Amino acid sequence: MSDDPEIQRAVRRTVGIAALRRIRRIVDADNELEAGKQRWARRLSILLILAAVLALAWIAIR
Repeated sequence: MSDDPEIQRAVRRTVGIAALRRIRRIVDADNELEAGKQRWARRLSILLILAAVLALAWIAIR
């Protein structure tokens, strides 16, 4: 490894940028996973509400 401070600074900067990019990819993947969970929760809620309405309609008609 070189003792030149300019080279050391450039290496630290490059390593830091690479680490930030890796963290960004992890955060983006986590955000996408959470968005998918939110979509499924919305779909499931609509399905449950629809089932409840149909059950109430069936009870009322019967």
